Amino acid sequence: MSGAVTSVRSTRPPRDTHHVTPRDTLHVTPRGTTKMSRKGIFKLRSKSTISRDQAAKWENNFDALINDTKGVQLFTEFARKHHAAENIEFWLAVKEFRKKQLQGDRLNEASRKIYRTFVSLQAEKQININDVIRKDIQKNILAPTMTIFNEAQDKIYILMKTDIYPRFLRDDSYLSLTRPTSDN
Repeated sequence: MSGAVTSVRSTRPPRDTHHVTPRDTLHVTPRGTTKMSRKGIFKLRSKSTISRDQAAKWENNFDALINDTKGVQLFTEFARKHHAAENIEFWLAVKEFRKKQLQGDRLNEASRKIYRTFVSLQAEKQININDVIRKDIQKNILAPTMTIFNEAQDKIYILMKTDIYPRFLRDDSYLSLTRPTSDN
């Protein structure tokens, strides 16, 4: 994590996955599928800690945005406001899942949690994937591998890049970061 992110204490009850609150706070619980830390909550000090140069890099590079701590936080907040946060949350959960290189029971548990949260037809945060991909995951969930979610993650990546990302770039929350300040 970069130095611009600090840990703070939450009075909220734990949740299964992270969410972004109106105060630019990324909430990550110890049980969450997209854990960035075991401490609970991270807070972006302020949008002003994002330099214009940093924000400008996101304009032409979706990967730079979703691989930057501040960028993914701002993007998640935007997606939440537009009822599309499940996409970035799933993408991040699978990214974290892959990093862990789990085996055995831990692999089964982690893959089932992602399945229940994002893929199942009864999922609280169901992602928009076709039935072929969903059924393939459902079939393989009984004996999962580290690649079980690859195709779904690729589809969600394309969906975010072609739908949510262009809208994010036109939104005031992003544009305000790229405009020169009048304080100069």
